Amino acid sequence: MTSRVLCLSTDESFASRISAPLEYSYPQVSVLTVPDVAAGVEVLEGERVDAVVTDAATIAESPALLEAVRERRPELSLLVLSTYEDDGRRRTAVSEVVDFLEDVGTDAGDEALAGWVANSVVDDGRSSGPPGGENLEGVVNAIKRDLVDARRPGDVEAAVCEQLILEEDVEFAWIGEFDRGEGQVVPWGTAARGGDWPRSRTFPAGEGIDAVVANALRSRAPVVVDDIETHASTVPWRAVATERGCQALIVAPLQTDDELFGVLGVFTTDPDGLSLPQREAFVDVADTTARVLEGMAIRGRIDQQERTLRRYERLVETVGDGMYALDDGGHFMTVNDALCEMTGYAREGLLGEHLELILETEGRNAWEAVVDDLTGVGGDSRSLELTVVRKDGTRFPCENKVGLLPSGEDGSFMGTVGVLRDVTERKRRERKLQRQNDRLDAFASIVSHDLRNPLSVAQGYLEMLEESEADEATVGEVQQSLDRMNEMIDDVLALAREGETAAETAPVPLPSAVQDAWSNVDTRDAELTVSLDQSVLADEGRLLRLLENLFRNAVQHGGSDVALEVGPLEAPAEGFVGFFVEDDGPGMPPNVREHVFESDFTTAEDGHGIGLWVVSEIADAHDWEAAATVGRDGGARFEFAGVEQAH
Repeated sequence: MTSRVLCLSTDESFASRISAPLEYSYPQVSVLTVPDVAAGVEVLEGERVDAVVTDAATIAESPALLEAVRERRPELSLLVLSTYEDDGRRRTAVSEVVDFLEDVGTDAGDEALAGWVANSVVDDGRSSGPPGGENLEGVVNAIKRDLVDARRPGDVEAAVCEQLILEEDVEFAWIGEFDRGEGQVVPWGTAARGGDWPRSRTFPAGEGIDAVVANALRSRAPVVVDDIETHASTVPWRAVATERGCQALIVAPLQTDDELFGVLGVFTTDPDGLSLPQREAFVDVADTTARVLEGMAIRGRIDQQERTLRRYERLVETVGDGMYALDDGGHFMTVNDALCEMTGYAREGLLGEHLELILETEGRNAWEAVVDDLTGVGGDSRSLELTVVRKDGTRFPCENKVGLLPSGEDGSFMGTVGVLRDVTERKRRERKLQRQNDRLDAFASIVSHDLRNPLSVAQGYLEMLEESEADEATVGEVQQSLDRMNEMIDDVLALAREGETAAETAPVPLPSAVQDAWSNVDTRDAELTVSLDQSVLADEGRLLRLLENLFRNAVQHGGSDVALEVGPLEAPAEGFVGFFVEDDGPGMPPNVREHVFESDFTTAEDGHGIGLWVVSEIADAHDWEAAATVGRDGGARFEFAGVEQAH
């Protein structure tokens, strides 16, 4: 990390004389220059600075400002350059300002100076300044000041570890994060005075481990090691520490009342070990660091909650359904744009109002019953249908899903949340479908009663004609017409009563279905070949009707002695994909194949065209692809692909 030196001087050339050789010879140092002393004080208040360099002339001209520097940043090294002549040689003395005293030369001022000197004389040598390191109290104060502005782990590393190694005898400082899931401490912030230190390792901290780090976390108390080399428990980096001359170590937990974040470790080379003031200072730094980390964690959780809240807010505002939250009295606390648009009210017109503003009495009673059910019996949510009244008095049907807000600390009811979905279109479709079903039921009734009754009468008269000497050709025509009418009625009833979608499918063996359908049809002298053995998932009743209609169509158009084959339809890469029904009759011209599945298309003068339309409808109901093509012998071939095989 680059160190920053601020040059304060009333001499414009002073900064350039200092900065050029300093930055050239020491690239890890950068020099900041300012136009005047006042600007320099502003820099000290707003930016990171590691030392200040000035000259005696500036001290004389701006003592108040430089005194302010010392008061605001007492930990900074304030170096003063004084130039003088000695035996014809120009020399510069470098001194450090450690304090500003008032009234020196008077009794009171001289007494204060004497006390300052006396304290310096009896000091333990730890306050000698930058050539030998910062004094401990100054380092701790500097750490605390820098931690105030820390916003990320890198700031903590710079504020704590890099500042601690400024203290004399501190060789290495590190911060480790406690990973509870892995039972490990992972170093993430380190600084070493003597160059590189092997840092890419972790330390076990689980139960039953006799190690300095584990003991500090387990006891939640600092652990001090006075002799690293001979300490009984496992010491982190023991070999490296002894090679670097480290004598003592302190590992202090980074903890608050609520959380344990990890540890702070400090290695020192002092042969006398850690003094009590040092221990207290390092523990003080650990406590401050823990509070800063707790603040970061809290800010991180708050940021995460805010991001989550913003996502939910975007979701609530972009969803097409109306969403709301009501207090325990049923008054709107929150509404989204969709609800405002649905009801015609502005947000301000809904907030604070009771839910009854947009509900009829019957709907309000139903809603209250649902809420009572949720608060009494419990459950996540309930759904009910309501009629919502818009601001202009118009009404529309809604589906309302209601849930409870989390209870208060005493378990009290706090209110509800809900989603309103406009179901006007769904209701319209339901009514349309109901009308269609009603018409189909009526149609089925007409066909089954109004047509089947006279059909029965005609069949009765036909039997009487057969017993008489009536013309046999006439009797045959009547029988043929009646048969066609009966087939038509069966086909229409099948569609009218069963609808357009397939019922539940089940495995159906195709060979047996083909034989059953063949036996249900008057095939005269026709021949059938079955060359498949697969089972398929199908509605068996509808599959039989499909096959019956195909067989009738083949006999009708191919003749009484037509030959038919039902075989597997296969694709090169997929194997079985369906089946085909093929005959050796005259086949179908292209213009016929294009329209063969239409309900009103027929090539026969006396045909009704419904049979193959029914085939197409049944195939569609199963999601099969029906196609009419040319058979191998030129006859008609019907293929059904997309058929799911049953295993």
